[in-house]
Amino acid sequence: MTRVAVDCHMVGQPLAGDAGNARYAAGLVSALVETAALGDAVAAMTAWPGAADALHPNAERLDVTARNTRRLTRDAPRALRRFGAGVGVFTYVCPPRTPCPVLLAVHDASFRLFPEWLDRRARIVLNTFVPASAGRAHAVLALSRTAKADLVAALELDPDRVVVVSPAPAAAFAPGADAAERVRHRFGLERYCLAVGDVGPRKNLGALAEALARLGEDGLELALVGRADGAGEALLGGRPARWLGVVSDDELADLYRAAAVTAHPSLYEGFGLPVLEAMACGSPVVASDRGALPEVAGDAAIVVPPEPGPLAEGIRAALEPATAERLRAAGPARASAYSVEAMGRAAWAAARAASA
Repeated sequence: MTRVAVDCHMVGQPLAGDAGNARYAAGLVSALVETAALGDAVAAMTAWPGAADALHPNAERLDVTARNTRRLTRDAPRALRRFGAGVGVFTYVCPPRTPCPVLLAVHDASFRLFPEWLDRRARIVLNTFVPASAGRAHAVLALSRTAKADLVAALELDPDRVVVVSPAPAAAFAPGADAAERVRHRFGLERYCLAVGDVGPRKNLGALAEALARLGEDGLELALVGRADGAGEALLGGRPARWLGVVSDDELADLYRAAAVTAHPSLYEGFGLPVLEAMACGSPVVASDRGALPEVAGDAAIVVPPEPGPLAEGIRAALEPATAERLRAAGPARASAYSVEAMGRAAWAAARAASA
């Protein structure tokens, strides 16, 4: 019997925050619950009321604060003790002292490889606390083989202490009918290139906007899901786009299904969940050749350098009917390799090794 508690303090937060970290934590809880053996138990440490809607109903809820210092020094250790946890799972930073071994999920090594993408405070926090936390953890969870190699090199870790536990697309992300009609009604979109993710320099949205301008496809709009703000608009260099803001999983799945193409031009990713979600829904995908994106996409997407010219040619190819049909068939098959069962098995193996 193993009892695992996962830090989900970002799940259900009122603002978008770091959506990728929250989605991974919620997905990990679901995968653990769905693959638990008799006698195993799973809990989620939550800070927001909205977390209940995003977490598996069979996971126990443990209340913690969203305030980092108090959560890490007091609330989380107490919650682990109350639950009788054999293992705690944290993201990037773990408490200095815990009553049980810790698994530390580190999504990528960008804070070491590309510090210029972060503000001063984030650079200091990540470079101070992540290496120390990784040193205390029983094992580090990487989201891909690429991320594992980067983390081993960047943090000088023993490769045997880094375990790959890749995410799975949520149940909403699958092929479905009548998506175009729902998207037309909800968002007023007809023919569009979809991009999904938090706004930031590494998402490379300016190159995507320029690629679409070079492509010159009449009636092909750029639709962006994520935080819509002035900084994001500035990254586009004044080129037109439809900012859709934060949407529900059901709405996002429809947007993937109805898209003429989904593009992910990121300059670096430790995994790239939007690529996996888009493929799972049967969207033709054009992805950057940086970081873990080629590993995730396999041969079910068009992979190109993240520059305007190659992106434009990749999108042009993906819009060709025969290629689009091939990608729509290949995507769900490729995405099926990243299943809830696979994620759960890998996570339980890491948890049992930590608690042994």
